[in-house]
Amino acid sequence: MSEKLDRFARGKLSPSESRELAQQALGDHDLFDELTSTAVAKRGFAARARNQITWPRVAILATAAAVVLGVALYVPQPTLERTTPAVAISASPVLLARNGDSNATVFRGADGGSRESRASGSISAIAGVVVTIDLGSLDGLAKGAQVDVLRDGQLIGHIKLTTIFRDHSRGEIAGGPSLHVHDQVKAPPAARLRAVLDQIASTLARGESEKAMIIAQQASVESFDAQLSSQDDLNNAGVIAELHGNRAKAGELYSRALQASPSAPDRQAIEANIAALKGAK
Repeated sequence: MSEKLDRFARGKLSPSESRELAQQALGDHDLFDELTSTAVAKRGFAARARNQITWPRVAILATAAAVVLGVALYVPQPTLERTTPAVAISASPVLLARNGDSNATVFRGADGGSRESRASGSISAIAGVVVTIDLGSLDGLAKGAQVDVLRDGQLIGHIKLTTIFRDHSRGEIAGGPSLHVHDQVKAPPAARLRAVLDQIASTLARGESEKAMIIAQQASVESFDAQLSSQDDLNNAGVIAELHGNRAKAGELYSRALQASPSAPDRQAIEANIAALKGAK
């Protein structure tokens, strides 16, 4: 391994060897740190890293991950002169960890033994006009939200939620024909976005920045119109929008994040996301 690391530092690895080394690094924190340090030095990011030393650790790791993966895909050109500028690597947008003074319910997904959040569920019990469903705060639902009820794929009614628990909720029938146990319920798009942001926040809280970025990349959300107020949620929703190609919405969310009075380190990260978004046009 030491011989391979030495060849990596000198840019002598083949593309396939570089990819293999980067994949190993994603599961080995020590190797990841060593590759990151080497990659940062090789790409001339050292001065910028010193200026941003106050960034949250998750922001630094997210950027470093992009650098390491970028190096793995970089193919050395032996015919180039030593003075030729290095190939530019575009870093991923930066996710922000939630501040300690954020809403106490933000870590709904932090319990490692909990199930994953879901976009749809079903009615589990009916008592008069009170209906219990198997979706809750873990799925982004909040008191006052309205969920659709479907049967055989067709919309048949709505439930207005009055009581929210972690993995289930209660509400009142808001119209439509008689509902039955096992009828399907669907969380609104805004709830899906909140659930994804909660999952990202709890993953970052565990120090798993690479996994948080994967969640953002794989998120499937229909709308970015959730009522978001904190700079971290607004920024992270902007990251999701950017990764999904919705650049206009990403820019809007980043701007709203700046208006939410972020701390100096968070402001730096948000401004960097905005600058990168504009620079990629």
